[in-house]
Amino acid sequence: MKREWLAVLAILLTLGKSAIREVEKSATREIRQRVGGGDIRVRIEPDGIDGLIDGRLKRLVVEASHFTLDGLPFTLETHRPKTGWIKQFVMRLQDVTLRGLRAERVDAEIPDVRYDRKLAMRKRIFRLSDTGVGRAEMVVRQEDLAVYIRRKYAPYVREVQVEITPTETHVRGTVVFLGSEVHFQAVGQLTPREGRFLELAEARIEMEGTELPPAAVERMRQWLNPLIDADRDLGISDGLYVEQVISERGQMRARGYAWIPRHTHSKPPNSPASSDQSDDRHR
Repeated sequence: MKREWLAVLAILLTLGKSAIREVEKSATREIRQRVGGGDIRVRIEPDGIDGLIDGRLKRLVVEASHFTLDGLPFTLETHRPKTGWIKQFVMRLQDVTLRGLRAERVDAEIPDVRYDRKLAMRKRIFRLSDTGVGRAEMVVRQEDLAVYIRRKYAPYVREVQVEITPTETHVRGTVVFLGSEVHFQAVGQLTPREGRFLELAEARIEMEGTELPPAAVERMRQWLNPLIDADRDLGISDGLYVEQVISERGQMRARGYAWIPRHTHSKPPNSPASSDQSDDRHR
């Protein structure tokens, strides 16, 4: 009798693992439909034998590279059951372009994510229904930021060079002013604001080598900032809250909170925008 139970258990585990492989393939296909090309891999790690049966996953890892995005590749369908549980949802993205801004790397680890277990196991369709709030980091190199700025401010900006150092960031280029091309330089610090905006704060601005008077500097700052608006420019403000920007030689690191966004762009009530607790959750 004991051997018979062991045989039955082995069959159940084999079927369960086969179902997980099918869910991995289905999730990979869904992500590929939302992005432009690239290499994509989804890996699911069940939380032991009981987890395999009950739909508890230790980790779900999405690894992707060399692709473009118009928004985050996963969204919540909050009307679906929360019968499955993912302890840690991990995204590791490399060489990803978000609406014209290339990021060298985007990493996120989001805890306590729920999904529709029955839909996943029976129909091999993977749908998320709830999320926790975790941590995220995005790395952008200075040459990619320059390409993005030139594209964003075209046709007024003709040429752009960006130099990022640990202490300050230089933005140099050519702008069209009253029908003529004028060389400019702005020097400041890359700083986040309200979790959504990236600005060149406290910028000193020169035109043709001459520093502008305070009133003109303020007008130029207002025109230049924000360099990046995570909502309007990238479409990822619902899902990301930038808390800190670290400038290094040749690149910047934007760090903050991450969660799985809803279909709508409403701000989750317990997002880090209204709380300093990293383990808050939104429903």
